[in-house]
Amino acid sequence: MQITTTCKNCNNQFDGKFCNHCGQAADTHRLNMHHIWHDLQHGLFHFDNGIFYTVKQLLKRPGHTIREFINGKRVGHFKPLSFVVILATVYGLLYHYFIGNIFNVKPTQTGDGLLSAYEKVIHWTTNHFAYATLLLTITTTIASYLVFWRQGYHFAEHFVLNAYYRGLVLVIVLLFLPVFYLLYKEGKEWLTIYAAILQIIDFVLMYWCYTQFFNKLTWFQSFVLTLLAYSFTLMINLFIAFASGLIANAVS
Repeated sequence: MQITTTCKNCNNQFDGKFCNHCGQAADTHRLNMHHIWHDLQHGLFHFDNGIFYTVKQLLKRPGHTIREFINGKRVGHFKPLSFVVILATVYGLLYHYFIGNIFNVKPTQTGDGLLSAYEKVIHWTTNHFAYATLLLTITTTIASYLVFWRQGYHFAEHFVLNAYYRGLVLVIVLLFLPVFYLLYKEGKEWLTIYAAILQIIDFVLMYWCYTQFFNKLTWFQSFVLTLLAYSFTLMINLFIAFASGLIANAVS
């Protein structure tokens, strides 16, 4: 004889291990540190169902993985928005506490003009890296949506694509950050090289993701459209940075 359970979440009467109305487990034991540690391991560090699993799949076949996620193959993957926010937060903390102003591009003069506006934008970006990454994800989404609109994906699906793509960029940047840090200590001229390498990595990863994701295009079509989307993203970001800096100057 099966015992009927009352769901503690929605008060539904059900038989079995999970509520057939809201999906909550029948066994909701009292929370303790063991339970919290298990959830942390399961959510973040479990290689078959967590952030490392998503990273592994994106490093192996990014565009195909993202397309499969959008098409419904979502079990085991870390959610796209949480994925990019967590990685951006980790990068921002490392930058703030371990790197500081080493990579900070700061004008030699300040005032009420464009240099001051530029400085304000740079400082805001480095101090709010997670927000800046989300903004960058949105601007990249606008660009890819407008450039690849014939491929039949709506705006939200483009956002998922670019959230995972931006997360992949952050994974690579985090892996190489110690190397660039050591190179910079050899001389300030490495800062320019660092920025150039980041731009190349950014575009290569975008093309890798897009050419697999939009798999009905030829490699040449994908390359041209990716280059167009990348250029469009840069223009949108420059416009936002310019306008934001001028507004910040005006109100300060």
